[in-house]
Amino acid sequence: MVTRFILTTTALTLGASAVAAQSLTDGAYIQGFVGYSQLQDSDFSGSIGGANQTVATDFDDGYGLGVAVGKEIPQWSSDAIGTRIELELSYRDNDVDGVNFSGNGPAPEGNVSGDISQTSLFANVLFDFKGTGGTLTPYAGFGLGATYSDIDFVYGPGVALDDSDTNFAAQLIAGVAYDINTTTAFTVDARYSRAFNVSSERLNAAGASTGTVEDDLDTFSLNFGLRYSF
Repeated sequence: MVTRFILTTTALTLGASAVAAQSLTDGAYIQGFVGYSQLQDSDFSGSIGGANQTVATDFDDGYGLGVAVGKEIPQWSSDAIGTRIELELSYRDNDVDGVNFSGNGPAPEGNVSGDISQTSLFANVLFDFKGTGGTLTPYAGFGLGATYSDIDFVYGPGVALDDSDTNFAAQLIAGVAYDINTTTAFTVDARYSRAFNVSSERLNAAGASTGTVEDDLDTFSLNFGLRYSF
């Protein structure tokens, strides 16, 4: 985990340095977005009470929001495809909808409550497909970074997954921008992100640890935003 976090920090630093190295008088922008977030079903697995068990979890629809600052890089762009780099800070939250603990058989657990929230910092590389012309510009790209996951949910007779973890993360992005005027664009995009090897302690009703479980956390989001260029 430490090695991954160092690599993530290096990627973010390089991205920030590249933005800072460019003049902020041409092609720079700030963007904000809000939208729908769906944390995909997870099978938290590990040793619980000395046996291999899973805490299969599904989630309700949630929400997300974020802000990004970036700049188009002329050296990496052409008349047909523009290349942007940006730093994105985002937050997403999803309530837990259901839990199945393998140690109690196939029946779903009762008294389920709580959520998982994720705060992410990504260095994104995005490509604008300018060849379409007009006011609509499709774009696509990817990001690397780190996600802080806060896991806090309870099921059954007060049993809980209650922990936090910071992990390497990656995302894919695809969307379209509509030019409202020369400086402002309305954006719609879909993002699929993954935080790798997120772990949590499992606590019994008395609050004592009974083991540790982990899984990758995948999130799909649909976002609506405004981008202001300056």
